[in-house]
Amino acid sequence: MAVFGFNLNKILIEKQEGKKLGKIEVRSKMEITSVKKEEVELTKDKDVLKFNFDFKLTYMPDLATIEFKGHVLVMSEPEATKKILEDWKKEKINDNLKVMVYNVIWEKCNVKALELEEDFNLPHHIPLGRVSLNKEKK
Repeated sequence: MAVFGFNLNKILIEKQEGKKLGKIEVRSKMEITSVKKEEVELTKDKDVLKFNFDFKLTYMPDLATIEFKGHVLVMSEPEATKKILEDWKKEKINDNLKVMVYNVIWEKCNVKALELEEDFNLPHHIPLGRVSLNKEKK
């Protein structure tokens, strides 16, 4: 299986005005909302599965939210597609497949969220690396 594509259908950011910044906690929630077979002409002997998702960051206490909705396309063998769709009817996804899809969502949405946080003057939801001087200890 291989990731074939990623698209965002919705980006929503809301920031409450007049809130005093104190201790801020950022909670993230990510879920796959549906799995469907997608018809793509470029793939002849493979199937393409469309994993719709929601990704949300909530800045507590009631400071802001960032939401993304979109989908990840995954190329799959026809036999595997059948099993994946059967499992989804039971609201299950193979752990390895789920990790692969979640990693794509996590990577793409986090990069976009960091950009939006800069635009809306929100604290970063994940720590960024810092440059520091390496002082020699005596």
